[in-house]
Amino acid sequence: MRQGGRILADIRRRLIASLKPGLDLFEIELLAQKLIRTAGAIPNFAFVNNYGFATCLAVNDQAVHSRPRHYYLNKGDLVTLDVGLEWRNWQLDTSDSRLVGLPDDRFLSTGRHALKKAISMAAPGRRVGHISKVLQQIIEAAGYSPVRQFCGHAIGRQIHQDPQIPCFLDQPIEKTPLIEAGMTLAIEVMMTEGGWELKFDSDGVSSRTGDGSRFLQLEHTILVTPSGPEILTR
Repeated sequence: MRQGGRILADIRRRLIASLKPGLDLFEIELLAQKLIRTAGAIPNFAFVNNYGFATCLAVNDQAVHSRPRHYYLNKGDLVTLDVGLEWRNWQLDTSDSRLVGLPDDRFLSTGRHALKKAISMAAPGRRVGHISKVLQQIIEAAGYSPVRQFCGHAIGRQIHQDPQIPCFLDQPIEKTPLIEAGMTLAIEVMMTEGGWELKFDSDGVSSRTGDGSRFLQLEHTILVTPSGPEILTR
């Protein structure tokens, strides 16, 4: 998974670097397919519930699992890229959000801070609730909302494995799953500028915020080592 993580991180960086005003969003999907195949990997998203694409691509109020589409990017659009691959029967998953042609704003900076702190919680002896708690605290303290309908997850031979890792805490920490050395986790920040509710588009897969506010998603696949987290998709 270390090798696959390095490959996926490089692909994510190259896809993000290609974002610019005037670009057809669907070109990101085509480039992702090419880069994954050229690396000798498999676009694992395509085989999840017959999804069919290598990426999920959301713009502004679009959210989780948004299908790639033809849309010409504008300066200031907030684009979320979610991409994964299968490498030698191991699954990897990562995501990033960027403003087209602009530096990070407060919304993005808050998300990056939340992800960094959440990953630091992934150590043996802690619990999933420690990750969820820090995510919720940082997001809500900044005036934003953690998404409640989707969550992070363990990952390995399958792309989505237990335990789930919500961006909010809804039960006592001691009742949440124990984190152990050797676990591989996809830790995700999913947050909106408005309310937490998402709604589905007519395709039943793509989602968007219920109030039209912006959405972002940030994610790394990490390995829990005896001494703490190792980011595999850095």
